[in-house]
Amino acid sequence: MPDRPPLVQRFDTEHLPPEDRFAYWADEFGKSVGYVGLESPQRDDFHQWLSIVDISSLSLARLRGSPVSSLAEPGQIKDVELHPFQLMLKVGDGPSTIRQRTEAIVQTGDLVLIDLLQKMRMRAHVAANSLLVGLPKPLVARWLPDAEAAAAQRLDGAKGWSSLLAAYLNAMSIDHAQAIGSPFEQELIGEHILSMLSFALSQNGFLRDSDAVSSRDRALHLRMYNWIRDNYADPDVSAAKLAARFHVSVRYVHKVFASAGRGITFLDVLQHERLEAAVRMLRTASVSHTFVAQIAYRCGFSDPAYFGLVFRKRYGCSPRAFASNRGRSDIGLPGHTQSLEKTPLPPDPIPGTEDN
Repeated sequence: MPDRPPLVQRFDTEHLPPEDRFAYWADEFGKSVGYVGLESPQRDDFHQWLSIVDISSLSLARLRGSPVSSLAEPGQIKDVELHPFQLMLKVGDGPSTIRQRTEAIVQTGDLVLIDLLQKMRMRAHVAANSLLVGLPKPLVARWLPDAEAAAAQRLDGAKGWSSLLAAYLNAMSIDHAQAIGSPFEQELIGEHILSMLSFALSQNGFLRDSDAVSSRDRALHLRMYNWIRDNYADPDVSAAKLAARFHVSVRYVHKVFASAGRGITFLDVLQHERLEAAVRMLRTASVSHTFVAQIAYRCGFSDPAYFGLVFRKRYGCSPRAFASNRGRSDIGLPGHTQSLEKTPLPPDPIPGTEDN
């Protein structure tokens, strides 16, 4: 069964007479989404465009047009139960101000986390030009402990993890996102965004995590993750082998994954890398039991039967069925998807933290 690309909703004011555009946006669209009290200094020459696409559990929206200010009451934004937090990237055309418990002046390239369960005032001073990512509740709960404390805190888009996240989102156009039809790849996008956001907020001291992670352990976790990514095909990869490679104890390996890895274990990461490699191979595989067994061995599974078991548990179908449809089976339909919430894909490390 072919993948179904996400649907895009588009709204704009260009089909209306100029004198009716602001009223339409404020009274019809604004109220249906949950914003009230919209104002703009360009009422007589008002333009606004909005495109929204849902990717798995994420929602991406691209807003651009005339400068506007708005007010949102706690919990009144549409789909707030699904996406209680929103990440905003200021794309261009001057600063915006976000006011919740604190106030952030967000310049071009900066990011800010918005808590949609708090009262919010937002103002685009020169023009509205932003990418807004609705963040799903399960991923926020796992990746962003005490996320409320990070709301309305400016993340400098030119520094550290914030710069990596800003660059990633800048490359994520609505049209590009719409073309991602594989549920597997859609899930990974959420993991990419939340992992980088978690690191960016921690780097800036905006997450009050009771189990504070040292910068040494965070860097070591990324080095270990990258080593697993490079060596997953070795069937003898183990926590002991990883410990010997980085000159620490096996116990310390598990400690680093429990803390810096947000509870994602060494085995979780190893299995994720092996299954991701298997998916890539199966998409180009000829359908035969022998070839599927070969893929299992090439990905580090010493037992093809066990490979089939974990593959079916994750994707809801056998490797053979997946290969028959070139990765376009009924994965992702209700009753068939297994959550990837325990298999994050951290981004590449900040320059200077790589293993030499």
